[in-house]
Amino acid sequence: MTRTHYHPASIFLHWFIFLLFVIALATIEYRGEVPKGDPLRDTLKTVHMLAGQLVFLALLLRVAARFRFGVPPEVAGPRWQTWSAGVVHGLLYLTMLALPVTGVLFTQAGGKDVSFFGLTLPHLIAASPDLKTSIKAVHEFIGNAVYYLVGLHVLGALWHHLILKDGTLRRMLSAR
Repeated sequence: MTRTHYHPASIFLHWFIFLLFVIALATIEYRGEVPKGDPLRDTLKTVHMLAGQLVFLALLLRVAARFRFGVPPEVAGPRWQTWSAGVVHGLLYLTMLALPVTGVLFTQAGGKDVSFFGLTLPHLIAASPDLKTSIKAVHEFIGNAVYYLVGLHVLGALWHHLILKDGTLRRMLSAR
């Protein structure tokens, strides 16, 4: 019998990572509206960084779940459609990796420690204002690209669900 849905662990991690992205993006966007000196700015930055670090951990679990439980067979469709879905998924995975890593690196390049639930992460690079500026620019570029990638991902899922009616979206919903 061929499996038609993703494993429940993969489904949970998919939606958990989505929620973490929403939290990370919402807090950093809202932080820009809060006046400098307001303690809320620091809280929002802390929540943003924690959500990003959790994305990284959830990504590792998601990759492990993918190897352990596999994925359902691809839904048949034109080659361009399969190819473009693969590209968007690959870029999303790359983004889930690159955002937390560049966030940690630019913070450390600014000479600051990065904490994770009270533990200080080891410094991967030395303080360097020029390097901080460059890495921060990359981090922000990728962060802005997330909106477009997630948008394409959602549009693709809705296209499959509403137009093609081929069950693609239901594969990432509960298997019940």
